[in-house]
Amino acid sequence: MVLEDVRGQPLPAIDVFSLSIKALKDHLNSSVEIKNIALDDRKTKWVLTVPAIWTDTAKQFMRKSAEKAGIPRDMLTIALEPAAASIYCQTFPSAGCREIVEIGSRYMVADLGGGTIDVTVHEKIPNGTLKEVTKASGNGCGGTSVDDEFIQLFVRIFGGPIMNSLKSESPESYLYLLRSIENVKRVFQPTQTRKVNFTIPYATLDDLCQSNFGENIKNFVSSSSLACNIEICKDKMRIGPLFVKSLFKTTCDNVITLIQSVLQQGMVANVSSILLVGGFAECKIIQNSLKTAFLSINIVLQDDSGVIVLKGAVLFGYKSNIISSRIARYTYGVSICDYFNESIHDRKRKITQTGKIYCDNIFDPFLKINTSIQKSKKVFNRQSDWRLFASVYHG
Repeated sequence: MVLEDVRGQPLPAIDVFSLSIKALKDHLNSSVEIKNIALDDRKTKWVLTVPAIWTDTAKQFMRKSAEKAGIPRDMLTIALEPAAASIYCQTFPSAGCREIVEIGSRYMVADLGGGTIDVTVHEKIPNGTLKEVTKASGNGCGGTSVDDEFIQLFVRIFGGPIMNSLKSESPESYLYLLRSIENVKRVFQPTQTRKVNFTIPYATLDDLCQSNFGENIKNFVSSSSLACNIEICKDKMRIGPLFVKSLFKTTCDNVITLIQSVLQQGMVANVSSILLVGGFAECKIIQNSLKTAFLSINIVLQDDSGVIVLKGAVLFGYKSNIISSRIARYTYGVSICDYFNESIHDRKRKITQTGKIYCDNIFDPFLKINTSIQKSKKVFNRQSDWRLFASVYHG
């Protein structure tokens, strides 16, 4: 798999991930070294968090990346981000949701990250551990999807070629623009009536406007079809509040739809709170949208929401047994032959062996999707004289 940087330059994904992990590892080593502490890789347990919706293949890729970064395989644990956040919230519950530590309480953790949104529902059971009520769900409507809406706004104003030139010729200016957008996401208020000011890479965009259109950026924007909502004031762009709010709508709707789909599942009931964690959870627009959409549920923004997954991962290293059961994400089974039944079997699979008629390649499940599985429990398929080979059906 190959990833592209902001300029479109390709790099192997395994190198990007392994170097990123190595940078974190090196930073930790340098931080403790100055305190005259040396880390022993054979005695240090490492925990890496991943989105709950990642496939087993993606998790295995993360393991390989960590190994390439110098982390021993047997000292590495992969933790699901909403699970890590849930452990932290159980250990240090916020004042507004202390009921989640009570036996029998059910709550949802909504991990609103940059790229993905992960939601899962946990229940506190009598032995003090947490039971996963429904399999983790999620999608790609994280904070960067709002970034994309802002970038598309710039494409509407300046055109795709100009924005491509900004990325390829001046990537530092493009990243500066993304940081300014990030600031707007965090501070913009749903009830705001004044225009939103945010800093843009003025000099670079002005040069591109003059070289491509023969006029400065201020005149170019004032003559665009969006001039009624947008203007340039010195090195800042000013946008009408209703127009800014519209850039959040698709993302907010997708998050609400995802949470609704989980709450409407048959096994999910009596969810008392939705705990918001992750950097995007600090966005006031998304907070307000969730409060409006789920009036009967307690919406709680956790303190230091942007680092709760990180802190929860540390606790997970000590309390990995706190999640006592999970929900199967797939249906697992084997391919078998069975006696042919004219009323239910496809004639194309009809075979004859030793004078007897069989149906070939029947999927025989031994673990169905949405089944609760106890931690460390081994699941076996029933023995069959006709079993041919194992297979997995992604249901």
